[in-house]
Amino acid sequence: MKGPMLPDYKPKGGGVIPRPLFLAITILLLCVIAGCAATTGPPKQHEPQQVLITVAAEESASLRVATDTISRTMDVPNPQGSLSQLSFISGKTAFIKIFSGLTVGDVTSLWNDLCVLENSTDIRTINLFINSPGGDAFQGLALSDHIRRAQHRGFHVTAHASGVVASAAIPVFVVCDRRIAAPGTIFMIHEPSLWKWPGRESASDIRAQGQLMGLLQDRYRTILVEHSKLSLEKWKLLEADTTWFSVEQAKAWGLVHEIE
Repeated sequence: MKGPMLPDYKPKGGGVIPRPLFLAITILLLCVIAGCAATTGPPKQHEPQQVLITVAAEESASLRVATDTISRTMDVPNPQGSLSQLSFISGKTAFIKIFSGLTVGDVTSLWNDLCVLENSTDIRTINLFINSPGGDAFQGLALSDHIRRAQHRGFHVTAHASGVVASAAIPVFVVCDRRIAAPGTIFMIHEPSLWKWPGRESASDIRAQGQLMGLLQDRYRTILVEHSKLSLEKWKLLEADTTWFSVEQAKAWGLVHEIE
C-alpha cells in the first residue's frame, strides 16, 4: 500500500518543477542558510586560560635513611675537627689503636688525632694499644716521632702491647712514657731490608742504597739504646740475627715496664 504522493511544484509564471528536483533544491537551500548562520557575525573571542602546576616538597624515605646513616657513623662531631677511626675519646683519656702493619695512613691518622686533641680539647692522657708485625720502616720511625712530639707538648702516652710487636713497630712502642705488655706478647728486631722490582742498577745506585740502610740502622738502634738497658753493640748483634724474644726478656732488657 503506497503513501500519499507530494504534487509537483508549480511556480508562478508557469511551468512545472518535478517533485524530486524540488526536494533537492529545498535541501540545498536549507544547508546554505544554515552555513551562513553559523559564520555570520564576528568570530567568538576565546578567553585565555592558565595552567597552574604546584610542586609539593616531600621528604623521601631514601633521604631519611641516608641522613640517619651519616649521623650514626660520624667519628666525633666537632666543629673544629674530628678524630680518625684510629682513635676515640672516653672521659678524659684518648685511646689510639694500631692493630695492623704500619702504613702511611697510620701516620696521617695519628698526626691528625694529635692535632685535634691538642687544639680542640684539654685531654693530655693517651693510651696507645699496639699489636703490629711492623711494616714500612719509615712509617714506624715517623709514628715514633709523632709520639715524641706529643710528649714535648705535654702529652703522657702509655703503650699497651699484645700479640706481636715486631720490626718497625718496636720504635713506636718503646718511645712511650709507660710501656705495658700482656703475658705472651712476642717481640722481634731485625736488620732493615729493601723490596725492589727486578731491573738494572748502577754502582752508584747500590752505594746510595747502602747509605740509606746505614741511616735507618742508626736511627733504629739509637731509639733502642735510649729506651732500654742494653748497649749499642748488644743491639747490633741481636738485630743482625733477627731476634725473637719473650715479654719477660723484653722486661729484663728494659723495653717493658710492666707485664699484665
